[in-house]
Amino acid sequence: MQEFKKEWVWHVVFWLGYLMVKIFIVEYFREDLLTVLVVELIRLPLKMFLVYVLIFYLIPQLLLNKRYLTFTTWLLLLILFAALARRITDIYITYPISMLYFDRAVFWDLGTAFRNLVFIYPVVGLATAIYLMSHWIRDYHLRTQLQQEKLQAELQYLKAQVHPHFLFNTINNIYSLSLDHSPKTSRSLLELSELLSYMLYECNTNRVYLKKEIELIENYISLEKLRYSERLDLRFEVSDNLTDIYIAPLILLPFVDNCFKHGAGDTMSECFVHFNLRIDHGLLYLNLINSVPEKEITSTQNSGIGLKNVKRRLEGEYQDKYELEVRPESGTYQVKLKIDLNE
Repeated sequence: MQEFKKEWVWHVVFWLGYLMVKIFIVEYFREDLLTVLVVELIRLPLKMFLVYVLIFYLIPQLLLNKRYLTFTTWLLLLILFAALARRITDIYITYPISMLYFDRAVFWDLGTAFRNLVFIYPVVGLATAIYLMSHWIRDYHLRTQLQQEKLQAELQYLKAQVHPHFLFNTINNIYSLSLDHSPKTSRSLLELSELLSYMLYECNTNRVYLKKEIELIENYISLEKLRYSERLDLRFEVSDNLTDIYIAPLILLPFVDNCFKHGAGDTMSECFVHFNLRIDHGLLYLNLINSVPEKEITSTQNSGIGLKNVKRRLEGEYQDKYELEVRPESGTYQVKLKIDLNE
């Protein structure tokens, strides 16, 4: 109800503003304020009728629904009606009020009738343009909001996918450490706690510090290493110029998770994960390569924690500002990602 009242306030402001401008222009030449006011008030209902038929029926019901032929037919009928109504008004109402204003041609002088439309359709066109612009703005904001909600939903889905298999493996690994009274137990629990805290509470925004994302990945890899011991060849190289660099949350983690879930698996006696990330003038370059058992080559291309999901998120977050290359080869799986983080 409040929105309805607010909208109609703007309608009143528009018509009052139009009247003031029109009266000023006409009165400037005629120097007869009262006559101009009366004539414009008489003409106003026809203009309002034309405007509201257009913006409340023809445009939303026909044009925006792509019923172009029907819209064109009704628009032509509306123009014909406007010409006829304006001529009737001029001959029988406004002409007796001010003989100086109008050319008293014969009623069926179509040339005069349609020339008079020139005085009607500027305001109709202006009102329609304002309506279409406001409709476009509302539609743009709605699409932006829906896109953000979709990205947030996908982010929550991504988190939900991270938890089950990762937690299961990690808790089992920590349990094994505790049975052996390993000094790594407390450190592993702390890393797991920090990782979950970050994922649950700190990455619920559009952008996060890249440095925090790297810390998340380090904790993740550290916990995954528990089940590989010495048979994992890990190279983790990150440039040190990460200060004040922002990135969409959990964009990089799925690629790393894919290395462990489908790459450096339990079936391989020796495996490797090489992670290289650098920043150059606001451009992020990630080169990630890992060993893959031969039977996993096909399945890894679109698997892992929401790998398809993260591709959609990349498109939603960065659109044409990223490049992703995924290359599954014999015995290896490589990901090359470039993101322009300049925003």
